[in-house]
Amino acid sequence: MARGELLHWAVFGYLLAIRLAAADLAPLSEYEGRPISAVRFDPLRQPVAAAELARLLPFQTGAPLRLADVDAAIKRLFATGDYSNIEVDAEPDGNGLAVVIHTTPQWFVGPIEVHGKINSPPTAGHLSNATPLDMGAPFEDGDLERAARSLRELLQRNGLYRAQVQASLLRDAAHHEVAITFTVNSGKRARLTLPTVVGATRIPPPELARAAGYRGWFRWKPATAGNVQSGLQNIRKLYNKQDRLTAAVTLQRQDYLPQQNRVRPVIAADGGPRIKFITEGAHISKSKLETYIPVFDIESVNRDLLVNGASNLRDYFQDRGYFDAQVDFTTRDVNPDLRDITYTVVLGQRHTVVKVAIQGNHYFKTSDISERIYIRAAGFLILRHGRFSDALARRDSAAIEALYGENGFPDAKVAIIARDDYKGNKGDVAVTIDIREGKQSLVSSLDVEGITRKDRPTILALLASQPGQPYSTENIATDRNYLLELYQSAGYPDATFDYSAVPAGPDRTAVTYKIVEGQPRNVRDVLIYGLHTTRYSLIRRNLLLKAGDPLSWTAMGNTQRRLYNLGIFDKVDLAIQNEQGDTQNKYVLYQMVEGPRYSMAVGVGAEIAPIGGNPSSLDNPTGTTGFAPRGTFQISRLNLWGLGQTLTFAARYSTIDQLVSLTYLAPNLGDVRGRDLAVTGLYDNIRDVLTFTGRRIEGSVQLAQRHSKSIVFLWRYTWRDVQVDQNNLKIDPLLIPLASQPAHIAMISGAMVQDRRDNPVDPHRGVYNSLDLGLVDRYFGGDKNFVRFLGRNSIYRPLNRDVVLATNLEFGVIAPFHVPAGYNSFDYVPIPEHFFGGGENSMRGFPFNQAGPRDLMTGFPLGGNALLFQQTELRFPLIGANIGGVLFHDMGNIYTDVSSISFRVNQRNLQDFNYMVHAVGVGVRYHTPVGPLRVDLAYSINPPTFYGLQGTYQQLLFGGATSTIQNISHFQFFFSIGPAF
Repeated sequence: MARGELLHWAVFGYLLAIRLAAADLAPLSEYEGRPISAVRFDPLRQPVAAAELARLLPFQTGAPLRLADVDAAIKRLFATGDYSNIEVDAEPDGNGLAVVIHTTPQWFVGPIEVHGKINSPPTAGHLSNATPLDMGAPFEDGDLERAARSLRELLQRNGLYRAQVQASLLRDAAHHEVAITFTVNSGKRARLTLPTVVGATRIPPPELARAAGYRGWFRWKPATAGNVQSGLQNIRKLYNKQDRLTAAVTLQRQDYLPQQNRVRPVIAADGGPRIKFITEGAHISKSKLETYIPVFDIESVNRDLLVNGASNLRDYFQDRGYFDAQVDFTTRDVNPDLRDITYTVVLGQRHTVVKVAIQGNHYFKTSDISERIYIRAAGFLILRHGRFSDALARRDSAAIEALYGENGFPDAKVAIIARDDYKGNKGDVAVTIDIREGKQSLVSSLDVEGITRKDRPTILALLASQPGQPYSTENIATDRNYLLELYQSAGYPDATFDYSAVPAGPDRTAVTYKIVEGQPRNVRDVLIYGLHTTRYSLIRRNLLLKAGDPLSWTAMGNTQRRLYNLGIFDKVDLAIQNEQGDTQNKYVLYQMVEGPRYSMAVGVGAEIAPIGGNPSSLDNPTGTTGFAPRGTFQISRLNLWGLGQTLTFAARYSTIDQLVSLTYLAPNLGDVRGRDLAVTGLYDNIRDVLTFTGRRIEGSVQLAQRHSKSIVFLWRYTWRDVQVDQNNLKIDPLLIPLASQPAHIAMISGAMVQDRRDNPVDPHRGVYNSLDLGLVDRYFGGDKNFVRFLGRNSIYRPLNRDVVLATNLEFGVIAPFHVPAGYNSFDYVPIPEHFFGGGENSMRGFPFNQAGPRDLMTGFPLGGNALLFQQTELRFPLIGANIGGVLFHDMGNIYTDVSSISFRVNQRNLQDFNYMVHAVGVGVRYHTPVGPLRVDLAYSINPPTFYGLQGTYQQLLFGGATSTIQNISHFQFFFSIGPAF
């Protein structure tokens, strides 16, 4: 209840008390001063808790009755907001008086739900939000019809004129809440028809009516609010094409034609004159004019917008080296239907910022200041003329002065001076940023009044304004926010903060904080609504507050966030019943709207890479460019058994990969936050390595535990059956009988992932580490024995605000043990279990999965039991804000085993693949919300050369294939999405 409403009820109670006194003046005058023997309520059960009533009522048993106390009691009870009517009676009771308080409780809005046959749009959520009812607010009987009328209006705006809305309510006497349910039957949606266009249109109305586009390919479009507004926008676009930028297009009304179930919009259009923009002194494209002159966005023409456009154009030219550029405009009405707006540009000489010097700073390092300014010296690839303008100078001056002000330098001043023709070179500009810091003001003392909490010493120690620290209003604002948030989290919503600061000597300031804690508020109970499928036990273990806890907005908000994070609710509404009422204990309300129980996704894509070639041919062990279309399908059953668990079926099909999987996910296992159990079964048939086609049947159980915000631990058990298709194996299976034979792999493993990147999609700073250690042993149910380790370390260091140095190191090893006699460690591990590498995400000097050892006869890759890759990228902006460039160096290889790892850069012979391959290159990145689109061109400095065959697989087995010398190309090209690492 708002404060104005409380005042209304208080005045009403006061007038009611006067009315009662006037109606029975004689008895009250007789009762005045007589002792009170009892105080009773009618009805006996009250919406305000007994302890609250004892605090609010001024009556004391045995004390004399006073009319002033009656008045005060009525005011206080009305101030709680829990009553719609109060009457006070006094009646003889033995030797005293019994005070009887007759009350009518106030009802409050509880859960609001919309059900029925709803033809979207609008959705049930939109309908629920359209009601003028707020959960927790007072409810009056007339509110129900007003809410139903709002729903009907929304439905009609979307063409559902035949919709039926029925409202029902259920009163919860225990909590004095009203649960409201709207049952909607949308009926058949009306369709649009040709609109009526009125006004000074300047364009023939029939042409405008057709331009609205209300008729689709075969029939009139549905009369939804979106379609109606789209038609208005289409008319505006027509006006814009004719340069009528001041045209006004509005919807006057919608006429419903019930017999045809059609809607005819009535549109008012005022075309206005044509606006012609002319530029003199410099060429400016129309797209640039539309970007920098706000007239095009706001669709209105006035002097302020034109002045703003001139300022934007001046900054545009100054950013391109014309630091003396001046832009002005004139307007001229050529005729009643044409207005010319001429922007006159005086460019002046083009300049180049060759030097930006910062001087006068002693308190801050020059690098700290450089990070905060936009003025830049010219670069080699970017900002060819540097960056400088009057607007940037003002902005940078303000930013530096604010930095000093935040650290106790209230008198700091910054002057930015640009000197032309620097060192006699015409057009060269040197910019000097001259800082005059002034004297730093320090806090001499800090006095904090009003904190009565037991943790007062801890609170004081965490304040920013400490004796000896810089004095600044920013630090005071930080302390204010900290203290108020602290008190609000502890259930003191009315806490206030004030401060005073007085000089206490030269460059010293005495600071005093005054805290008024106010009355504490507690949780009376937590009420949950909207659960139909979800079990309450799932909600209960995610609640961070319970009855008796402080009414903490922090805990309430975190609870709401945790409920959203379950991923099973479309909406979680939070409210406090009777929030403004003067009571200490409040009901906290959560209403959930459960999301759909099924989710489905379908996707298509393609891969272009060196994956092509004849499956039966041995001619191209490095592959030829091929095209592999890809389709994906996924369906999930959400909120399984009402416990927030998920069952997901996924399938992927392409010419090189066929996969199906079924995954069961149980989050927060055992009521432990961040502990997730996943059980997965999959079938995979893949040919991403040209040497073979592998078939994998796998089952795994994984337990993940989040240790902290940045660290996750994973424990897994995995069993898989791996086979190599002998029909298209590109090597003689007799040469490596174990590596190409079926195998059962049973592994237990543990992993740790630490992610401290600022943005995993496009990181600029931070660290990413991962360690994965697995043990494969026959004891676990397989037929192989080896240890597998894979680790990664990625570091992202900003060299300045625009340039990032990124490095990535990967190391892996497979170490077999208990190898049968007569077999070496390399052949003992099945080919599909080997490490494979090379390509856009590991080593760009190789095509995809082409690094490492090769079959000595055919030249096809075999993978290896060890890997070592090191990647280094220098990332920098290239064109505008969305296109960046990269210089990179990749080094590494796949090795036969860990003892074969070598940093040699030369291949000893055509059978030697255990050496370090290096590649350098350049790349372009286009930033998108899902990650950068990237194009990389790599030059491999020392790619391997090897023996290969020309012929077929049958010729390999029975003879006839021709031996040839082949090699990996020096140049590699990659196109992909997402960062390289």
